[in-house]
Amino acid sequence: MKIAKSTSFVLLLTALISSSSIQVMAQQNQSKLATPIENVDKVNGNAVIERLSAQKKSRKNGNASKAEYIINRNNLTIITFNGLEYFVKNNRVIGIQGLELSEEVLDQITDKLVLLDKVQHDYSERATTEYDNRLFLLSLKMLSSTTRDIAALAKAENPSLNVENNIAKMRLPNIDRALENQATQTLVQLNK
Repeated sequence: MKIAKSTSFVLLLTALISSSSIQVMAQQNQSKLATPIENVDKVNGNAVIERLSAQKKSRKNGNASKAEYIINRNNLTIITFNGLEYFVKNNRVIGIQGLELSEEVLDQITDKLVLLDKVQHDYSERATTEYDNRLFLLSLKMLSSTTRDIAALAKAENPSLNVENNIAKMRLPNIDRALENQATQTLVQLNK
């Protein structure tokens, strides 16, 4: 009888401590997410990609345009790609609206998008040759297709789980390899 009373007391005490710690964690989580909307920049990522690729024509005429990052943002920014809102802060994707993703998956998404963003920025800065212009446009195309693939994963029946399970299967982009494939496809088309 004495053991049953002490066991039930221990279980009650554990339940009370767990309940209070869950409430504290929930309050901390809400305070993290409670950022005033006025301080958030909003960017249409698809429109930025289209605008940057349209600037290629002005590059050909010798008009150098200013290089611009899409993902690299210090302040909290909501960047919309294909209907998904990516929350970006300090050059990192910290969340996607409507999806519950682990830090590991957010890091993988960040790695893919930041790499492509850095590549497009670098080629945009040095786009003095046709080869650099092609790599610049290819990096924009790969950024667009990567965000489109993530949006397609998010349209499944259980979007968070689908993104969690499939994002690791998406390889890191390889710009040089994609350019070689594009050149090979062009040569094949010429032969036909």
